[in-house]
Order: sequence, then C-alpha cells, then structure tokens
Amino acid sequence: MEVIGEILKNKYIVIPLLLWFCIQIFKVIYDLITTKKFNFKRIMGAGGMPSSHSAVVVGLATLIGKYEGINTPIFAIALIFSFVVMYDAAGVRRAAGKQARLLNKI
Repeated sequence: MEVIGEILKNKYIVIPLLLWFCIQIFKVIYDLITTKKFNFKRIMGAGGMPSSHSAVVVGLATLIGKYEGINTPIFAIALIFSFVVMYDAAGVRRAAGKQARLLNKI
C-alpha cells in the first residue's frame, strides 16, 4: 500500500490520468446530449474527439515544462513524444475516414 500512496502523490501520474478520465467522461456526456442514449463503452473506448491520448501527452509535457523547465532533456522527450502521439492519432483518424468513405460507396 505504501507504493500506491507514493504513486498517488506523483503529479506527473495523477494529473494526466485525471485528464484522461475527464475527457472520457466528457465524451459520454456529449454522446448522451447528441444521441439521447447513454453509451458506457465511451468511457473505456478509444477514438473520437477530443483525443484523450493527445490530451494526456500534452498535459504531461506541460507539467514537465512548468515544473522541471523547458530547457531540460525530460521536457524535450515529453514534447517529441507528444508530437509522435498526435501525428499518429491524426494519421489513424485520416485512415479511418478514408476507409469509411470507401465502405459507404459499397
């Protein structure tokens, strides 16, 4: 239990996880408002906007930049990691859109 307590004190873990959870809850609420149906699968599911993956890595990079400084190697790693995740997320969405258009033609 001591390890869990120490992990919960680490803002670099807790804040991105809270951010992920909030984004997932937002997706559920948005779906509920727009479709008038409750879709619990949106909490654990991937995809859709806003991107929880992108939010988590950008939030982490922001925390590191604020508390460790932007001239540190760890901030550089977090920033590059954020770019890779966001680029990949955009590529996946683009590919899914192309596939959807092709399937709609069939």
